Amino acid sequence: MAAEPDGPWKDWVPGVLNNVQLTNLCEKGLITGKSLAGLREAIGLSSIDLSLSDEGYELVDGAVKPVGPDAYDWFIKNHGLAKQLEKSDPEGYTLKSGKTYVFRLNENLDRRLADAGIYGQATAKSSVGRVDVLARLIVDGMDTYEGFDPEGLDRRCGNLYLEITPITFDVKVKADIKLSQLRLFYGRPENVEIRGPEVFKTIFRGAGQRDGTLSVDLTNVKEGTLEVAAFCSHRGRSVEPIPLWKKDVRPDPCKHWKFITATSAKRLKIEDTKFYILRSKETLAVPRGIAVYCRASDETIGEMRIHYAGFAHPLFGRERTDGRVGTPLIFEVRGHQVNVSLADGEKMANIILYRMSEDCSVPDKKDKPYEEQTLKLSDFFAKWPDKLKKMDEDGTVEPA
Repeated sequence: MAAEPDGPWKDWVPGVLNNVQLTNLCEKGLITGKSLAGLREAIGLSSIDLSLSDEGYELVDGAVKPVGPDAYDWFIKNHGLAKQLEKSDPEGYTLKSGKTYVFRLNENLDRRLADAGIYGQATAKSSVGRVDVLARLIVDGMDTYEGFDPEGLDRRCGNLYLEITPITFDVKVKADIKLSQLRLFYGRPENVEIRGPEVFKTIFRGAGQRDGTLSVDLTNVKEGTLEVAAFCSHRGRSVEPIPLWKKDVRPDPCKHWKFITATSAKRLKIEDTKFYILRSKETLAVPRGIAVYCRASDETIGEMRIHYAGFAHPLFGRERTDGRVGTPLIFEVRGHQVNVSLADGEKMANIILYRMSEDCSVPDKKDKPYEEQTLKLSDFFAKWPDKLKKMDEDGTVEPA
């Protein structure tokens, strides 16, 4: 079916689609899901959240790369690469660390998006990356992860899948939870990038680089009664899988994370195979006409890997309740092959700035747990106790 010549895009200019434009696509049936009301609820200022269906598979030989023109589910089912999951309990599915799974998503992309020149870029939601879980979008017709272009989308009918690999912790998932987000562009993303010292000056607040790079801040900060520069994951005393959705009773962070303090020389040891939560020295205050994509400077940075690229949406860092302007971004870092001595101020990532197709006119009223973050764990964990004590030199902590 060809795109309507007078479709909703007839007066758009190239750029990232905002919440009004995304809603328009859903209402026109170009993005479909379980219900229109559910799609509207999933729309943010510059992306739409994607939700798991109840159809999941374990990839028995490991991750299976997107396969281009072939239908992805047909390929994995007919080549002995997947076995369908059965629920471990009524609450959902338990996914084991070190194994890879794929779930079909509830949402679907209509081929008319290809005729309209719509491109897609995806990333795991911030809460997911902070639990050391890789979550990568697969779009039927594409041979790469985390997005689509009109040519690839036109080859298939826009079925969506999410490949999930827990690395440190066993996790639990269930139908309808949202682990990934999709940003849509009218026109090629590279054609709507914004660069230059003027825009960096507008976005970056406080200390640090102002050239489009992000550096690490190893200043120790207070968490309860202790100082910390980074959180380091460990399996601890709990073997219970971590639910990847918000619950009334959430896992105790003391059982899963250690406190790492920087030395007097502001250095921190990144150990091989361990996973760390750190923060940027720069704080961001994003205008309503810009969307941000954060990407590791390189696949490896001094034998560390930053796995989880992420989005910063329009108005991030400008809606703080404390009246301040600017919020740091979080780095999710894994040691790789050898230990590394990380220095305060080392460059860790680049930000790419995209023009919005239309400015966001209405602030997003949804819960924003990271709007005022300093050094913050995933919101899937309970808050740290007000009083803490270190149990040993490796950084294990308990309530005081």
